[in-house]
Order: sequence, then structure tokens, then C-alpha cells
Amino acid sequence: MKNVISITEARKRLPGIVKSLKTSPETVYQITVHDEVVAEIRTPPKIKPGVAAAGLLALRKRLGSKEYRIKPGGIAMVEGRK
Repeated sequence: MKNVISITEARKRLPGIVKSLKTSPETVYQITVHDEVVAEIRTPPKIKPGVAAAGLLALRKRLGSKEYRIKPGGIAMVEGRK
């Protein structure tokens, strides 16, 4: 369900908006300034536990070869090249 409210109203009702998002996560609040939508407030998407860790492990596996090691100064160097 979408609710369109002005920025002034959003400032006044922010604690209530946060509580309503906890009770009904499908609700979306569109914030307007001079009748133009400039922002939305919604609950973040639910991510299954372990999905982010699996993505990081896959990235490490892909970039973890000796060819792409980080030097102590923080500059990525490809071995054999300068």
C-alpha cells in the first residue's frame, strides 16, 4: 500500500511511520516536496542468512589468486608487472 505524504507531515509523523512499517512491511511511504515525489520510505528487503557471506566467499575465490594480492601500502599490484 502506498501513502503519499509531504515532507513536513513525514517529519511530524516519523515515529509513527516507523512503527507502521514494523507492523505492515509491505507499506510504502512516498515523500513529496511541492507535489513531486522525492523519496520513499520502505522496509529493506529480507535477505536469507548466509547469502551475503556466500557472495563474499565467491568473490574471494575469484580474486584471491596470487596474481591480485594487495601490497602493504594498499596498492593492488599484479605480480610480475609494475
